[in-house]
Amino acid sequence: MDPHRVVRDGYDAIAERYAAASLEARIDGTYYRAFVDRCLGRLTSGSRILDLGCGAGIVATDLARRGHVIGVDLSLGQLRLAREWVPTATFVQADMTALALREGTLDAVAAFWSIIHVRREVHAELLAEIRTWLRPGGILFGTLGSGDNPDERDDDFFGAPMAWSHFDADTNRRLLADAGWRVELADVVEDMDERHLWVIASA
Repeated sequence: MDPHRVVRDGYDAIAERYAAASLEARIDGTYYRAFVDRCLGRLTSGSRILDLGCGAGIVATDLARRGHVIGVDLSLGQLRLAREWVPTATFVQADMTALALREGTLDAVAAFWSIIHVRREVHAELLAEIRTWLRPGGILFGTLGSGDNPDERDDDFFGAPMAWSHFDADTNRRLLADAGWRVELADVVEDMDERHLWVIASA
């Protein structure tokens, strides 16, 4: 089955369970908490922020402190929760690889634990496309893969099938540079038993 369909159907099935687990991982004292606060400190009030792969809206609750959030996700189950969590935001069901946004209209793009679900053969193109959506000096922040993982499947991820696909950290750093990003931070960090490449890059 197409991995993007596996991801969509999987998160539809586990939306509530995954959201509950995600809340536990976003508490004070986690790397995530300090990282997000650092990134939000870069943004002015009224910023336009795209939450790419927004899930249940848990990250969007933080992003909304700085401006208007547009959340995009494949899963209608996740989006239903997101609309409850952040009623001031705009949420859209879409595949991030098929988004057509106006160039230079966003101040920031957040992508936490989402690009790792996209087929990695389109990561280079996606990273280049994201950069066009940002105003000069706009930032991309979030997580990418830290290990070589062409096509991982799990039949029981919180009770449903799931798929991941990503490159190792060095390859991801190269993809960002090749796409024209100015990489400010690209560190492999283990946080709450998960190991990812945490990235801040400016357009």
